[in-house]
Order: sequence, then structure tokens, then C-alpha cells
Amino acid sequence: MQLGKQGISLALVAAGLVITPVAAVAAKPDPSGIDQLKAAADQTVTLKKEGATGRIGFVSTKGDLLPRVAADSKSEAAAKAREYLDEYASVFGAEASQLDQRKVTSTPAGWTVEFEQAYQGVPVFGGVLKAHVDKSGDLTSVNGFAAPDLDLSTTPTWSKEKAGAKALELVKAKPAQAHPDSKIDTTGVEVVKADLNIYRMGAAQGVTGKSLLAWVIEVSNQSTVRETVVLDAASGKPVNRYSMLHSATDRELVEKHNTPDTTDDATVWRENDAFPGSLDQDQQNEVASTGESYWLFKNTFGRDSYDGNGAKMVTVNNDPAISCPNANWNGETTNYCSGVTSDDVVAHEWGHAYTEHTSGLIYQWQSGALNEAYSDMWGNTVDFLNARENTTDDVARTDGKCSSSTRGAITLTINSPADVAGDCPAAAANFGPVYPTAGVTSDIVVGLDAANSGGPTTTDGCSPLENAAAVNGKFVLVDRGTCAFTQKVANAKNAGAKGIVIAFLQGQSIGSISGNSDIYGATTDYATGQKIKNATGTVNITIKDASTETKDESVRWLMGEDSTAFGGAIRDMWNPNCYGDPGKVSDEEYHCDGATDSGGVHVNSGVINHHYALLVDGGSYNDTTVASIGLDKAANLIWHAQTNYLTPTSGFPEYAQAMVSSCADLMGVTTLKKLTLGTSTPQTGGGETPGGEAEAPALEPITADDCAAVAAANTATELTKEPVQCNFGPMLDPNTPALCGEGTNEVTTYTEDFEDGLSGWTQDAEALVPGNDYPWEAGSDVEGNTSGLAFAPGPNEGACGSATGDITSRNGLLSPTLTVPDGLSPRLSFDHSVLTEWGYDGGNVKASVNGGEFKPIDQAAYAFNAPGGTMNADSGYMEGEPAWTGSDGNSFTGEWGTTIVKLDSIAAAGDKVQFRFDFGRDGCGGARGWAIDNVTVSYCTEKAVPEISATSPKWGKVTITVDGERATGEIVVKENGIRIGRFTLKKEEATFRALRGTHTYEVAYSGDRKNEAITETVTVRVK
Repeated sequence: MQLGKQGISLALVAAGLVITPVAAVAAKPDPSGIDQLKAAADQTVTLKKEGATGRIGFVSTKGDLLPRVAADSKSEAAAKAREYLDEYASVFGAEASQLDQRKVTSTPAGWTVEFEQAYQGVPVFGGVLKAHVDKSGDLTSVNGFAAPDLDLSTTPTWSKEKAGAKALELVKAKPAQAHPDSKIDTTGVEVVKADLNIYRMGAAQGVTGKSLLAWVIEVSNQSTVRETVVLDAASGKPVNRYSMLHSATDRELVEKHNTPDTTDDATVWRENDAFPGSLDQDQQNEVASTGESYWLFKNTFGRDSYDGNGAKMVTVNNDPAISCPNANWNGETTNYCSGVTSDDVVAHEWGHAYTEHTSGLIYQWQSGALNEAYSDMWGNTVDFLNARENTTDDVARTDGKCSSSTRGAITLTINSPADVAGDCPAAAANFGPVYPTAGVTSDIVVGLDAANSGGPTTTDGCSPLENAAAVNGKFVLVDRGTCAFTQKVANAKNAGAKGIVIAFLQGQSIGSISGNSDIYGATTDYATGQKIKNATGTVNITIKDASTETKDESVRWLMGEDSTAFGGAIRDMWNPNCYGDPGKVSDEEYHCDGATDSGGVHVNSGVINHHYALLVDGGSYNDTTVASIGLDKAANLIWHAQTNYLTPTSGFPEYAQAMVSSCADLMGVTTLKKLTLGTSTPQTGGGETPGGEAEAPALEPITADDCAAVAAANTATELTKEPVQCNFGPMLDPNTPALCGEGTNEVTTYTEDFEDGLSGWTQDAEALVPGNDYPWEAGSDVEGNTSGLAFAPGPNEGACGSATGDITSRNGLLSPTLTVPDGLSPRLSFDHSVLTEWGYDGGNVKASVNGGEFKPIDQAAYAFNAPGGTMNADSGYMEGEPAWTGSDGNSFTGEWGTTIVKLDSIAAAGDKVQFRFDFGRDGCGGARGWAIDNVTVSYCTEKAVPEISATSPKWGKVTITVDGERATGEIVVKENGIRIGRFTLKKEEATFRALRGTHTYEVAYSGDRKNEAITETVTVRVK
């Protein structure tokens, strides 16, 4: 597989690795090769299945998997691994000829030999197997992913140029990381590379899927956009997309920034320039933390920069293309907004670079959460080790407690004067100090800015405060007005205010506000603002944290707490629940939606973050006690796992196994080093930057007790547990029940297969911008259905909020007027396939009874495959309605399924009904759309009980007759318990040869839709 300059190999070890050992194989021929594999080892072998394929994804032993072959050197280790896979590649799902050795890496434990899978010369996306040989020459384990049973053409229908153009079009229309309401600058995006791969659907989710030929295309402008688009090479359809930009936070703040101007670009500091020189605090932080990140990996692990080859580490400060407050790694540089440059955030972004060039974890699903967690782990590690920005980083946290620096709900109480005293509604600002539980008490003064002529009041704080002397040292009250919150806060700070309270205008709901300041901030409602303004004396207030639980007076394990623009930490690795993130897989906070946060990369990183914090400090959680192994040992283990076991789509189960295996590899090794940032580096121009070359002290060997702690941390955070609450799988249950039950017969009164297009059906539409809608089309070839169908497009197009480009619309496909049949269980059924933008585009069915208003079919009326989603509040004409929306298992597919509606739940027999299949879309973005086929109205009748008889119409022949309701199907004929044969009925009869004489036959009839299955005995004299 071609790595490319960005170093993303994308080797799949699916997130569905099953951790329970494979059951013992019975004593019979073993075509899988597992018995032979076990017999070849000199000790007990542990096997684990790979969830996406059912093949083996991990094999290990405490001895040697191939003891007959010695390996005392790097080259012999490679030869031993090759010989092993030549014999047992099929166990992992590959053919030996498909596996090419890519590299051999020396590790503290020995050597890791990496193989990549290719089919007829085409790389398999993520097809990587890693064999691990220890220094004694024992092959201890093999892990990875291979796509099995490959049998497909490797000649693309779509050319590389055409596929690249399509990918570019998709990204320009809307980058994968874009929020529906945000705009991302796509200026300069281009196809960086396009590789032909065999792509296994569902591998990243650990679910079964098909293999197809695909173009894997990277599109980037090396700034705001960096995305991988996977296109089916036969049809050009997108089968996966994910952003490769790694963001420091999942919070979003939309505000105006300076227009990017490349003429303003300037190199303000190079290696060996004077430090700090003229750099501001943000720039100093970036230079210092970049150096500390480099020397941490160089001194401790011997890695020379993120690519291992001394690449220049370039940072960009205050990039106006970033939606601040934020930071990212775009594959070339790390980029930061002002106020988002604390040591842990800078090291976090460089952590993404190191991850990309080692395991290459893709930024999606559990692998993306691992990617994000690795950056948090390295970010906090640097934060703990350096001497900068540390306050209470070294104060241990208490099990289950939040930090006192965690921003939460607040209360505002007016203490005096008595006529206005009492509790008032309030919300904390996202800047400034966190309110303590004991509270902050202060007089509050109304800010006066009469010079302001643009605001709605003379107290809105939009101009410098005229009464600064009265405000100094106190809280100030200003009204919400026409200027930005940041301007109000700046004017308050300039006046010497201790804090600011902004009173919202009448009718406005209060909420948190953004800013970048070190004074306290809060909001309140209009009524409270009026109380303070109209008070008869000096107003004294207390604002405090509303939590009733005690908190730790420590910032240890908080992420980004010193980045002032965040207004406090963005995550808590010790107790992720404090920030709404999961601490274990079964937590209700676990993020299941693939349509947001790239499948939970920021939210679900809490599980891995928590795992690391427990390993480092120890603690009790989830009825499990984890012993502390310390920061140095924990970091050595996660680095070994990252560089030796993890592959791009490794999930939490793979990480659990990687940590166990890494601990076994490193147990007793005496060459491990303690984490070392190094001494400050003198600069030629004067001054010193933090971090420098140093001899890292030796680390005491890892022990069996340390490995027991790793196992306990795995258990505590449930890394091997499936997130069953997510219910991943097809959106539509494929196990369609029979329309009519046992003993009944289905009678169809109407059917539409769209083979003649949309003939007989009509359409209606609504559109925010006239003409910007997408009528239903007669189509074919959707997810394998090549026959006629009706299709509602939901393309990745449009421009939300644009007067001309907004595509907010609804298109309805109306059936002919039909009559509800008079019979048992009248039903409407139809087949459909859904692939839409989750929550913003989707479809449902509405019914009009006897000419009445079209209304959504009630959920209770669905007998099978009811709509499972709800359209978002800002999705357009169908907002708030139940709908089929999204995709299968939060992947980029939409398999066909059947929906059944109980017609007697919406109308009576004889009523006239008309159905409208509605598809709604928001103003921008999309996926594919909604396909409908085989619309049927039917009812049930009781089945006939046929009579079976036998005659001999010709010499040596017997005819069995099943006299029923036009009986079809099969009969099985036996004589004296011996089977004569199985025969298919033709016109209710089946004929076979027999000897002359009298015969008694047992005849078993299979039954069909109109006739019961029965067994009867008949006697016939054969001529």
C-alpha cells in the first residue's frame, strides 16, 4: 500500500473485534487451518475474531507460534513471520500471495514485521497484518485485518481523473467536517492524491460488508480542508467520507474574523532566533510547547519529529481561516487561534501529527476517538512534565469528583437592598474564572456609556464606560445591545470591573456568552436587569456554582484549562462525565450518531482518556480497582501500542488488546526510558526555549502487577464491550415477516413496481427558493436494485441561507386513490433504501383518508420498519416529523428493507385513501436520497385445506393430485418410510414411475400462500 507524504496507511483492524476466545474446534477436518495453527505452537494459543469478517484478527501465545524456526536477528524475524503467514494467511482471511512485507521495526521487545494485503496488484484499504517476534526469537502474536474471499474486477469504470473531479466537487460543495450552519473556506482545495484500493464496507464499524473497487482520494487546501473521499470505482458513488483535520475541541463558536490575506503572512520566528524576542504570549506558547513535544518523543522514544525523519514542525498563529476559538493539525502545520495556545493544546495538535505518521488512526468512529484521545494523553503528559502553566496539576483527584475549575450552572442572588433581594436567573459566561461553590460577592454598578449612539440603550456597554471610577473593582451591569459581547467585556475590563453581568433584552432567553477575558462573566434576564437599575440603594450580589456536590481543588487531568479563549477546560480525562463525555462504553453519554462529531471522535475519546488517567494515578471505578503504574510506564505502553499494534481503524477492543500485548512485550525490559522534555535550549539570538536534548533516565522494568493494572483499566472502562445502546446495524430490519400469518392467504389489490416509470402517480412540492426543489424521478440501480423504482434526490448541494442557493424543500409523490380492502389485516407495504444527511434530509409517508388532509402515518400504525428518526428543528418543511433519515449503522450505505403499515389503523374498509411519500431536505448538504419500490396493498384470507388423492392413469405411473386453491409448491412421497422423491406440482399434479401392484404412499405437501401444508396417506393400484 502506498503511504504517501501524509503517512496515513489506513490499515484496518475493525472496531468490532470480539474479545472472547474462539471456541475449540471439534475433532473433524479443519478447512479453516485453526487446528493446525494451534498444534504448531509450543504453548496454549489465544484466538480472537475480527467482527467485520468473522475471521481471526488476533492470535497470541506466551510461547512461540512457530518454534521450529529460529530468529536471532531482524532479517530472521522477518523470514520467520513470512513463513508463518505463508502457512496460515487464510486463517486471517488473506491468501499468502496477497501479503507483501512492508517493513520491519525494531522495538524494545524485539521486532514487528508488517505485511500489507493486495489483490491482483491493488492494495486492500487497511489490509495490514503485524507479526511480533521477541528478542528470544519467539513469534508471540500476529494481529491485523484482511479482506477475505476477494473476487472482483480490478479495472475501474471511473477513471482517476473523473473520480478526482467528483471528490473535489463533493468537498467544495460541503466539507465533511462542516456544520450545517457553518461555512468553511474551500479556497484552493485540490486533489492531493488518488489511489485505487479494494475497500471493505463496514470494516471501520466492525460490521459485515462487501468488498468493492474504490478510489481513495485525499482533497486538501493545506489549511481549512483536508478530507478523504472513498468513491466506488464502478459507479462513482461515495461510500465513505471523513475529515482528516484534527480539532482541539468539539465546541463551536461562530463569529466574524479578519478576512484572510496572504500578504500578511510572515515568518516571525525560526529555530535559533532570540526567544522570546518580540513574540506575544500566544506565539511564545506555540514555540515553547512545540519544542517540548519534539523533545519528549526524541529523548524518550528516539523519534526524530513526527515523521521520524526530522520534519520541520511549523505552527501558524491566529489563522483567520479557523472558526475560533479552536486549533487544528491539517497535515502540514498546526494552527491556532489567539487564546487557544496552552501547553496541552499545542502538544495535543502535535499528537495528531505523530498519530498520523505511526498508526494512522482515521478520524472517524472509535478509531477517531482513539486518535483524539492520544492527543489528549500526550497533551496532558507535556502539561504535567513542564514547569509552565502549572497550578494544581500535581494534586491528585478523587474518584468520581469533578474539578472546582469545571464550569457549570450558577446562581445569582441579590443580597441587598431588601426590596429587590432574592434569587435571579443566570448563566455563566464561557470566559473568565470559574465561579466557586462558596460564591463571589460584590457590589454591582450600572455601566453608563451615553456617548454610544448606535445601541438601543445608553447602558449597553458598547462604548467606553463614562463611570469607570464607580465601576472599578466591582461588577458592572450592561444591557445586551448591537455590539459584540467581546466589545462589552473589553469596555468593562478597561474600566477596572471585577466582573460583568449582561442583562438580556425583554423577551430574550438567557444563555452563555463567548469572550476572551480574565474577569468574571454572567448573563441574566431583562427583569433582573430592571431590578438592579431601579434599586433604591447600592446593589450587592453573590454569584456561585450551583452544584451541591463537593469538587476537587485540582486542575489535574483537565484539557485546555489554560487556553483563555475556551473559558475553561473542554474535557476532563479523570471524570469525563463532568463534561458530558463517557467514562466507559456503556455510559449514556456514549455518542452513537455517525452524522455528528465524525461518529463521536471528541465525545467518545473520554473512554480512552479515562483509561489513561486510571492507569497513571490509579483509582476505583465501575466496581473495579486499578492500581497506579505512574505516568512514565503508562506513556511507554501507549507509545508501544501506537507504534506496534494499532492500525488505522483499530477500535477500543483492539486498543485493549494492544495494551495487554504491549505490557507483555515490555515486561522486564530494562531499556525503557523515563519521560524527558529536556533542559531549555539556548538560542543563538539570546534566551532559551523550553525543551532540549537530554539523556533520559532509565525506567524501572514493567512488572506483572503493572500488566494486571492494564487489564483492570480495560475492565473498568469496558473497552471490549460493544456499545449495544447504539444498536448499530441496518436502518431497516432485513428480516421481513410474512404479511399474512399461518393459516391465511395473501390477496393483493394494488401493486406498483415502477417498471413503467411514475405513470399513474402525481407530485407536489414546496421550496423556500422557488424552483430549488428536486422532483421524484423514475430510476434504477440503487444499492443493487437494478429494476424500476421511484427516487427522491437528496444531493450534496445548496447553500444554506442563500437567497438563490438555498435548497430547503419538500417533494411529495402521490399514489392513485385506493380503496381499503375488506378482509383480514389490510396492509400497505413497500421496499425502500435510505441514504441521507442525518436529521436534515429524510422521508416519511402521509395519508389522506376520504379526501382529507395529508397527515403523517402514526407510529403505532407501523407493523414493521417504522421511521426511526426525527427531522431536526431547522431541517425545513418536515421539521419535527418522524422520518427515515441517515444511513445504515451510521455508515455510508443504505440497504433495502420492507416497511409494513396496518391500514385498519388509519382507515376503515371501503374508505378511499391516498398516500404521499414525502422527502424533505434542508438548505445545503446531502448524501444520496430515498428510493421506493414495490408498493403493495393487500389483505389476508383463510387458507384452503386441500385434498390429496392418487391415481394410475398410465401403465407404470402414479399421479398425485393436491386439490386446493390452485395449489402450488412441492410434495415429498414416501413408501414404507423410504423416500420415493420430491416433486414440484404442475397444475396441482405430480407424476412419477412405480412398479405394478398396490402401493400405499405418505404424501407431504409443502403448502403455499393459499393452501395449508398437510400430510396424508393414499393407496393406489398401479396398472
